[in-house]
Amino acid sequence: MWKENFSSISELFKKTKFTVLFVVLLASALAGGTLVGLITWHAYAPLPYAQDESLVWLRGSMTNQKGEQVMGNALSNIAAQHIASQDSALSMAAPIYYGEALYMDHVQQPKLNMTYTSNEFFNLFGQTLIQGRYFSEQQQDGVTAPEVVVSQCFVERYMPALLAQSALTSSPPYSLELDQQVFHVVGVVACDRTEPQLYMPNRHTDVFVSFAHVIDNTNVLREHITVRYNTFLVGRTRSESLATVMAADISVYLNEQFSAGITDFGSAISNQLNFEYIPLQQYLKGDLQQTSRWLLLSGVAFLLITLVNLLTFYLLDIKKQQAQWVLKTVLGAQLDTLRTAHRWQLSALFLLSAMFALVLAELGVAAIQRFGKQEVAHLDWLELHIVHYLMVAGIALLFARGFAAFGFKQLSFSSLYQNLQSSGKGQAKQLPQWFSTSVLITQLSVGLVVLCIGLWTAIYFGNKLGMPSGLNAKEVVFVTRHQTSWLHDEQAVSARKQLFLSNKQALLAHPKIASVSLSSISPLDTSYLAVIGTQPDAEVQQTMQSQLVGEDYFSLLGLHLLAGNAFVTADSDTRQSVIINRQAATKLGIDLDDIGMTLYGRDALPIKLVGIVENIYSHAQGTPATIYYPHDFYECNMVIKFKPGQTMDKQELSEVLQQQASTQRVQDVAFLDADLAQLNKVAVLSFYCGLGLSFLMTMQVLVGLYGLLGNIALMQKPLLLIKQQVGATRKQLIKEQVRFRLAHFTGALLIATSVILGLVSLLPIVTYTLLLCYLFSVSVLFMVLFIIDIYHLYGQLKNY
Repeated sequence: MWKENFSSISELFKKTKFTVLFVVLLASALAGGTLVGLITWHAYAPLPYAQDESLVWLRGSMTNQKGEQVMGNALSNIAAQHIASQDSALSMAAPIYYGEALYMDHVQQPKLNMTYTSNEFFNLFGQTLIQGRYFSEQQQDGVTAPEVVVSQCFVERYMPALLAQSALTSSPPYSLELDQQVFHVVGVVACDRTEPQLYMPNRHTDVFVSFAHVIDNTNVLREHITVRYNTFLVGRTRSESLATVMAADISVYLNEQFSAGITDFGSAISNQLNFEYIPLQQYLKGDLQQTSRWLLLSGVAFLLITLVNLLTFYLLDIKKQQAQWVLKTVLGAQLDTLRTAHRWQLSALFLLSAMFALVLAELGVAAIQRFGKQEVAHLDWLELHIVHYLMVAGIALLFARGFAAFGFKQLSFSSLYQNLQSSGKGQAKQLPQWFSTSVLITQLSVGLVVLCIGLWTAIYFGNKLGMPSGLNAKEVVFVTRHQTSWLHDEQAVSARKQLFLSNKQALLAHPKIASVSLSSISPLDTSYLAVIGTQPDAEVQQTMQSQLVGEDYFSLLGLHLLAGNAFVTADSDTRQSVIINRQAATKLGIDLDDIGMTLYGRDALPIKLVGIVENIYSHAQGTPATIYYPHDFYECNMVIKFKPGQTMDKQELSEVLQQQASTQRVQDVAFLDADLAQLNKVAVLSFYCGLGLSFLMTMQVLVGLYGLLGNIALMQKPLLLIKQQVGATRKQLIKEQVRFRLAHFTGALLIATSVILGLVSLLPIVTYTLLLCYLFSVSVLFMVLFIIDIYHLYGQLKNY
C-alpha cells in the first residue's frame, strides 16, 4: 500500500507540464486568497489597546461662510489642550502635536520625530516604560531644563549607554540638545509597534515632550487661529456608546476665541470651526476597510475561477490514467488502494502548491509593507503566523480531497472488461453536458471581462506614467532650513532676507550648484491654501493650493510660462502680484489674454495677475489649482538645482550655509525626483498589477479551456468516429464543431458585453479605451478557443 502511495506521488515528477501548470496557478490563487484574507482581518481586527472600542479621535474642520470645507483635520494646539481638559464626555484624553527637531549633539545632526503630548498618551496606548519615569507636564520656568522621554530605538541608535541599569539615576543627568534647547532625559519607553500611527510622516517617535511646550501663553489669540493639520486629540469615552458631537459650550467658546483671534490679526474672514468625535479604529483603518471588501470579493472570485479551471484540467488528466488503473484492478489491485494512492498524490500536489503559495504570500506581505507603509497606518501589523500556515495547508488538503472524490466519481469500475476495452475511447462515465457547457460559457465570460479590465488597467496607468509632470525634477532638491526666527516685524524680515541673499551668493559660487530660489514649501506640497477670485466678494472666491516662491523659481524647475512674466525682485517688496497655473486659470475662467487683470485675495486685497504657468502633475495629486505669490522672507526654505551629474548631501549643504552664519542648520534635504516617484508609486504598482492580472487570466483561460475542451472531446469521440465511419470527412466534422462552439462563444459574448456596457455606463470617461481592450480580448479568446478545440478534435479523429 505504501509502495503504491509513494509511486503515485513520484508520478507527479514525470508529468512535469501538468504539475508545473497546476502548482503555479493554484499557488497564485492560494497566495492571493491568503493576502486578501490577511488584509481583511487586519482591517477589522480590534486595536491592541485596552477598551479599544471606546477610543475616539477628534476631527476638526474649518468651513467658510458658505458652509464649504476649506481645511480638514483643522485643530489648534490650544484648542486640543482645552478640549482634553474640559470635555467631561472623555474619561481620559491626550492632545498630540507631531513635530521635528535636529539632534544637535550628534555629528550628523539627524532629524528626529518629536511627539508633544501628555502622560495620558502612554496610558491610552500601552507604551511600556522600561526605565525612569514620565516627564513633568508643568509649565517650564525657563531655568530648569525641560524633561523628555525617549524611545528605546532612539537610545539604541544614539545613546546606547543609557540602557545600562540605573543610568537615569546617575549624576549628571543625561541631556539632549534639540534645536538649540537642552532637554533632560527622564525615561525610556519600549520601542514596539503599538504606538498609534496617527500622522504618517511621524510614524515612529524618537522623543516625547510635554504638550505644554507647543503652547504660547503670551499670545493666546494667535494660538487659537494657528490651526494645524498635525495636531490631534485622542481619548476614551466614559460610556460604551461613542459620543459623536462635542459639548456645545466648548465648541462655542473655541469659535469665539477663533473669531477674536482673526479680528485681532486684522482679517475680515468669518470661518467656522467644527468638531466631531469618530472611532479611532475608523480613523486608522477606515480607508483600508472599504478597500478590503473589494479585495476579499476579488480574491474569493479569483480562487473559485482557478479551482474550476484546474478541476477541468485535472479531469482530463485523470481520464488519461483510467486505462492504467483498470489494468491494475484486473491484475488484483484493490480499488480502495488505488483510490487512497490517488488521494495521496493529490494531497502532495496541493501541499506543494500551498508551500509555494505561502512563499508568495510572505513576499506579498513584505512588498505591501514596503510600498504602503508611508500611506497606510500600521501595515507593520500585517504578518503571517503559524496559524495562517496551518490554515492554508488545511484548506489545500480539503480541496485535494474534494478533487479526488469528484474525479473518481467520473470513472466507472462496475464492468472491468468493458472499461479496459473502452478506456480512453470516451465510453467511460463523463461529465454531464449541461455542466460542461455552463462551465465553458462561464470561463469564456469571466475570461473576457477580467482580461479586458486587466489590459485597460495596464494601459490606463501606463498612460498616467507617461504624462509629463510639468517640471524638470532631475537634480533638484528642496532644502528645509532649521529656522529659529519667526518674528514678523520689519527688522526680522530684513535680517532673514539678507541672510538668504548671502546664502544664495555662496551656493551659486559652489561648483556643483547651478541655480537657487526661495520656496516656503516643496513644489509638490499641497498643504498651504489661499482664496482668490475675479471679484472682491468672498462668496464667489475659490480656495486653492498656494506657494510662496522666489524670482528664479519657475526657470529652476523648468515650469513653462504660458503667458506673462515671472516674478522680479521688486515683487517680494510690494507683494501686489500673483501668478497662477493653467488649472487655476480654468477654474477662474481666465485665459492667456487676461494678463494684467486684477484678482482679489483674502480680505478683498487686489493683486495683479502677471503670469500663467503650466500645471504640475502627479498621479496622487492630479493637477491641483495653484496660486504663486512672491516670497515674503518668512519661511526661507530653498529649491536648489545641481549641475549635470552633481549632487550634495545634507552635511555638505550645511557647511556652505554655516560659512554665512555659524548657527545655520539644514533640517532636511528632499530630492524632487524621488518625491515625484513616490507620488506616482500607485500608478506604477497598478500598471504592473494590470499586466500581471492579464497574464494570470490568460494562463487561467488557457489551462481551463484546454482541460474542459479535452473532456468534451473525449465525450464526443464515439459519435465523431461513427460519423467518420459513415462517410463524414475530417473537414466536415471540424466545420460542424466550429459552428457548435460558435454558439457557446456567442452566449459568453452576450454576458461579457452586458458587464462591460455596465462598466462603461458607470465610467463614461474610459469608454473608448475600455471598448478597444474588450475588442482585443474578444479576438484573443476567440482564437484561443478554436485553436484548442480543433487541436483536441484532431487528436480524437482517426485517419482513414
